[in-house]
Amino acid sequence: MKQTIAMAVFAILLLGISSAQKRNSAPLLSDKQMKAVALAIEDEVYDRGYQKQFYMVGPEVITGVTRLPLYIKADADRNGGTVVYKLMPFGEVVRDFYFTKDGFAVLEGDPDGGFPPTDADTLTLYMDDDDICRWKRTRDKFYFEIIDSPSPERIKEAAVRQKQRVGYSYPEMPPKEQRQFPPR
Repeated sequence: MKQTIAMAVFAILLLGISSAQKRNSAPLLSDKQMKAVALAIEDEVYDRGYQKQFYMVGPEVITGVTRLPLYIKADADRNGGTVVYKLMPFGEVVRDFYFTKDGFAVLEGDPDGGFPPTDADTLTLYMDDDDICRWKRTRDKFYFEIIDSPSPERIKEAAVRQKQRVGYSYPEMPPKEQRQFPPR
């Protein structure tokens, strides 16, 4: 009896170690890369003027600043990965991203398209809840912050970085048929 219990405990320990190794064997992003993804999200929000849509979506760390989690899965083969986060006014989205040679994170998918269920960059609303919860539990968690009323300088900085990332800032975006992605 004792031997059976000992074998069962040993098997459970092995399964736990194996599971932890699988989770930890995934490529990890550096702190600098995680910050680059968070900055890409923040810049897109400010460049498109979505910041007021984040009111009461997450906790305010200080008055007028909302802090929200993002969940990242790195993909070394693509020099990027996948991120899940709340992008108001759409809701929670799944988006791929990649890093430029300058270290910028570039979010894939176009918010103007509304993230339909037929695209890889989509709303989590179209996905299985259990799968999304499981995905979040096993991924790197980081945070981004949205300022309710950013300074004009912060909005200008976001626009400049967006132009470097995708070739234009949202207010000067060309018609869809004239856009090039990635930018040249």
